[in-house]
Order: sequence, then C-alpha cells, then structure tokens
Amino acid sequence: MLIAVHEIIVSSRLLFLFAFMIGLKLAAEPFLDPTDPFLRHEIRLLKDHGSISGTMGTWPLSLGGLKEGKADGEVAWKHDLLGKTLARENNLGLSPLRASIGFADNRVTARSFGDEPRANFHSRVKASWMSDRFAARLSISALSGVESDWKGRADDGLNLDGSYLAARLGNWSGSFGKVERWWGPGWDGSLILSSNARPIPAVSLDRRVPEPFDSKWLSWIGPWSFHSFIGRMEKERHVPNPYLWGMRVEFEPTMVAGLEIGLFRMIQLGGQGRPQSLKIWVDAFLSQDNVGGNTGNDPAKEPGNQLAGLDLRWRPFDFPFAAYGQIAGEDEDDFLPNALFFQYGIETWAVLENATFRFFAEYADLTSTWWTNDPKSRNVTYVHHIYQDGFRYLGRTIGHWADQDSKLVSIGGLLLREDGTGWGGTLRTGKLNEDGGGSSSVSNGYSTDLLSVELYHSRVYEDNGLEVTASLGWESLKPVNYSSKNEGMTSCLSVSRTF
Repeated sequence: MLIAVHEIIVSSRLLFLFAFMIGLKLAAEPFLDPTDPFLRHEIRLLKDHGSISGTMGTWPLSLGGLKEGKADGEVAWKHDLLGKTLARENNLGLSPLRASIGFADNRVTARSFGDEPRANFHSRVKASWMSDRFAARLSISALSGVESDWKGRADDGLNLDGSYLAARLGNWSGSFGKVERWWGPGWDGSLILSSNARPIPAVSLDRRVPEPFDSKWLSWIGPWSFHSFIGRMEKERHVPNPYLWGMRVEFEPTMVAGLEIGLFRMIQLGGQGRPQSLKIWVDAFLSQDNVGGNTGNDPAKEPGNQLAGLDLRWRPFDFPFAAYGQIAGEDEDDFLPNALFFQYGIETWAVLENATFRFFAEYADLTSTWWTNDPKSRNVTYVHHIYQDGFRYLGRTIGHWADQDSKLVSIGGLLLREDGTGWGGTLRTGKLNEDGGGSSSVSNGYSTDLLSVELYHSRVYEDNGLEVTASLGWESLKPVNYSSKNEGMTSCLSVSRTF
C-alpha cells in the first residue's frame, strides 16, 4: 500500500534532522506513549503516594512535566520504571536504534491500554532525536496479515505510526505527527479517545507542566493542563478526509483532595464535499451545528459531528482506593451534551513483599439511553447522519473499542515485581451492539455476546537490550439468534531490541 503524502513529508523532515545530528549519541524522548500498563501503574502509585504532582489522565504524558513534578522521597516498593525511563530519555542527541517484531492472531477484538501488534506480523524500527527545544522521532512500521475491518478493508503495508516533529516554547509544546493518545482514567477503554484505532496524523498543542495559576482568584483550580489537536482522517469514508478537532482541559481542584477532573470535546467537520471555511470552524466551536435548531433545516449549513463530556477520578481520604468515571454526549442542547453514554469503575492497589498490585473493575454503557430511556437515541453513539463512518478511523473506533450500543464489564489486575517484571490479566463479559441495529466495527448488523479472558506478561533483559511482551487468552463471540459461535485462543508476542 502506498504511503500517504503527509507521511512522506513527515519522514523526509525527520530523516533530514537525523542526518544532521548523526554525530550525537544519547537517547531522548519528550513524551510517554500510552503503551505500557505497568509503567502507568507505577506512575499512579507515585501520584497517589505524593511523590509526583500534576495531572495524569491525558496521554502521551510530558516527561518534562513528570521530571519537574517528581519529588525525592522514600517509597515502599523497589521497582523504578519511571526513574529508569527519565534517566534514559533525559539526554540530548540522537537515540540508539530500536527495532521490534510482533506476531498475533486476528482475534484482537478488545484493545485496552497497551501495545499489542496490529497484524499477524508487525515489525517496527524507530529512532529519536532531541535538543533543548526541538524533538523528532521516526518510526517505520510494516503490517502484514491485517484482519479486514467491518467494511472489508485490510490496511496492510508501511506506515509512519509513532512519528512526530515537536518544538517547545516556554511551558507549551507543539507537534506534528502520528502519536497514540488516551484521554481519561479508564484502564480497559476510554469513551472519547483511546489507542484502539491507529493514530491519526495531526498537529497538536499541549501544556507541558501542569502548574496552578498564580492568581489568587484562580489558584483554587490547582494544577491544570490543556491539550488540543487537529487531525485529518482517511479518504476511504462516506465523507472523505474530514478533520477531527480534539480539546481537553484537566485540573485538580484544591477544594477536594484527591480529585482529578477532565473536560473534553471532539469535533468532526469538513471533508470532501463539505463546507470547511473559517465560519464553519467558528460555528462548530460555538455549537451552532444542529439541523432544525440553530442552523435551520438546511443540512448543508450543519458544520459537523460533536462529542463532549467529562471524566473524574477521586481518591478519598488517602485510602488505597479510587473511584473513576467518564460521561460523554453525542448531541447538544443549550450547550450541554445529551444522548449520554457512560463508563465508571473502581480501582485499588497494594504493596506486597516484593511487588505491587492493582485491581480494577470497570463498566461501560454505550447505549446512549441510560439518561432518558428514549429508544430513538439508539444507534447514535460514534455515528452521524452526515459523517456516517462516525468517530472511527481505519476500521476501529477512536473511543471505546466496544463501539455503539454495547454494555460491558471488565475486571483486571496488574502485578509489578521489584525487578520490573510485570504480569496482568483482564476478564471481559457483556453484549456488543445490544439491539443488533446500526453500524458497529465489532458487531455490525447483529448483537453479540462476548466473553474473553487475557493474561499478559512483560519482561526486560537489560544486559541484552531486549524487551519481551506476550499475551495468551480465550475469546468467545456468540451472535444472538445465530447458532454459530466464533471462539478460540488468542495470543501475541512482541520482541524489541535496542542497538
């Protein structure tokens, strides 16, 4: 498959930078991708212990922010994945080459916080470079044996997923590239933005260090961060190449200890055959985009498709326990979202003799009917009457992997040993596309009973520069009112080496 023009531009600029800096040697990265659940577990431990400060619900995380927010102090565990990451990435210059090879079956229905291969065969080579103000990463992947998506497409071939150019100006960073994102406190999914789909090429603006306002009138907001990106979606859609505009504000109000709040919004607009003038962008931002409401009855005047909502995580009274939730709306009424869908969960953690442990239980309801029980709100989550492919990219939702009208319970745990070896597992059960109507990337045109279990493992061999991740599981997909059942073992293996 041919590489898109924007990918060629990205790679040529990155290659120029790498060639220019070829004499430098040390590794460096300014961002932390949402690919390692064990590192995320440790960061959460440090945050809840008070050893690091700042907001933690928006990935990729700024390593500069983590470094500046990290406090010296004793902790009750011995693993130090974050410390090793900061030591490795806090260097200027060109990184060593990192190569990986991955194998997987094509039964990857669920993609939670992690980095499973996206095809039967997935190979990748990447290198990065950073100065005190600029950074770049070139990541070239090859996919072979990609499972056909819900529209019969299989996106094999080369891609530049994970590549970017970035620049820092004060406490802000701007970037252009294709990076994984995860917004929200969930472990098995996010309603608004997850790493379920491949990364969308985008320009972005992010606040690096979530410092509080100096003003006494605004200091109650606490540490805050802002993130925004504008991306371009693929051509093979009902409306080709629409734009995707995401915005997120996250803060920790000082009035309630242990509370983290995120406000988010996603706008899909423009594209081939659709208006995309500055007025359309302004109208979309001001929510002037409802046919029959504030745009009259002319669909041509409707700017686009929107999602908005909030998420929160609260750890009460310094207990080793937190409750979290996320709510999103597929429509808007008087500047408030409606046609709501939900995700909420609990998590707890413990320090054992030579390891740490985390347990979570999570429930997602993507039916958009919980609030009003209006059957007309069925088959609207992640879809739109104009942008009929909705909030999906290259065959997968950019939000929760279970897609529209699904109800799902996920129970999982992680164990991280003092040597950095990690073990984890997730049990999932529920119904995909509950009413069997509409479109769905995981259960298109019918309802499916899902039951799956997955065990995964991560291990680093520092002397050899190797990192190995593997998973093994079982999955059952039983379409309702059909006698056939799709079930079997699931597995993947990925090996990475730094040269």
